[in-house]
Amino acid sequence: MAPDELPHDIVLDRVYAEYVRLGGICNDYIRNALGDIRLFGAIGALLVWDPLARLLELDARLQQPVTPVGFLVLLLVTVLVMFYDLLKQSIFFFHLSRLRELERVLNRELGGQGALYHLAGGWPGWFRRHHAPVARGFWGVFYLLVVAFPSILLFLQGYAAWLLVYLASALVLLGWHARCALRVLRSLDT
Repeated sequence: MAPDELPHDIVLDRVYAEYVRLGGICNDYIRNALGDIRLFGAIGALLVWDPLARLLELDARLQQPVTPVGFLVLLLVTVLVMFYDLLKQSIFFFHLSRLRELERVLNRELGGQGALYHLAGGWPGWFRRHHAPVARGFWGVFYLLVVAFPSILLFLQGYAAWLLVYLASALVLLGWHARCALRVLRSLDT
């Protein structure tokens, strides 16, 4: 039922309690999503540990090649974590859409005194103006790191065939993630 079609005798205490409950759920999603950066950090540490450890040994400079299969596995794990975060973001956006409906009801009951409740309703605009540019920068650097670092090492070690496999896999998996992420982001407009 659309917020404008709700009966005026709806108990506002129940609407506000639901608003608070969903707000708490959204805060938990945000806290957990921001905590997932540790997963990306662990993946990054795994990605650079072996090559950097060998580079720092002056007498053993890359004499044993980095395993190309290891890079592919790390790519798959990275993309798995990225999709996991995307699932959480989708659920978060669903809760935001419910919060927007509750905000409309609460603001309507204020009798035109402005939009006192505007957290969920204000997120899409804030996201486009302020959050998205920062997020694009983060993902740009992240994609560059995930693609460029392994590619350079594979090239320097003469693994041309593995380099092509890695680049093709990265292009498909990261492109798929970007496509799904855009679909989730479009849900903000509904």
